[in-house]
Amino acid sequence: MKRTTRAFAAGILFATTILGIVYYTNHKQLQPNKISEKQYEQLVAERNELANALEKLKKETKKTTPSQKQTYIYTLTISKGEASRDIAKRLQQAHIIDDAQSFLTYLDAHELTRAVRPGTYVITSDMSYEQIARKITK
Repeated sequence: MKRTTRAFAAGILFATTILGIVYYTNHKQLQPNKISEKQYEQLVAERNELANALEKLKKETKKTTPSQKQTYIYTLTISKGEASRDIAKRLQQAHIIDDAQSFLTYLDAHELTRAVRPGTYVITSDMSYEQIARKITK
């Protein structure tokens, strides 16, 4: 029994020694490379140059793109029993809204799909979903 215990202890001591050697030799290799202060300053300078170039590009893009968006006006006539899906499709075709499905989602989220009232409404493309919904559900 003594012999077995000694052999077991010697095995643990041997394994611990091997693991310690492996850890300390590989530990130095796993540390991230440290950069010098000069390299850091160079990276910061490059980052600042890129940021300035990006700002300059944004300003040039703003100057070249027309800032005025065309406003569309549409006279929407809703008949009795007409589905909200059909209304949304007509608004999208008239360039009043960008996406019919997102307008339907807005109506569903605010429980307004059944509140749409028949009538004739003047709708413009600069109106928000809320404004359009408020106008057609009065």
